[in-house]
Amino acid sequence: MTNWSPPSIPRNWFVAIVVFYVLLIAYSVLIVGQLLLGVLSGFVFVFLYFLWRCLVAVEAIADAQQRMAFQQEENG
Repeated sequence: MTNWSPPSIPRNWFVAIVVFYVLLIAYSVLIVGQLLLGVLSGFVFVFLYFLWRCLVAVEAIADAQQRMAFQQEENG
């Protein structure tokens, strides 16, 4: 295995996202009066995170395949 690890969300971004989400939940419950609005926005955040992670994984796979092809080209 290589020592490569996928990039992670910077801590200050994570804190900002959590604070924004807490404020959004408070707004949806106290002002709008619908908890579902906050819950659905949470699902959107989670979906976008997983989409980003899948993109990073596909990029890592493509990079590994390019390195393997380059190594096979050098050897043969």
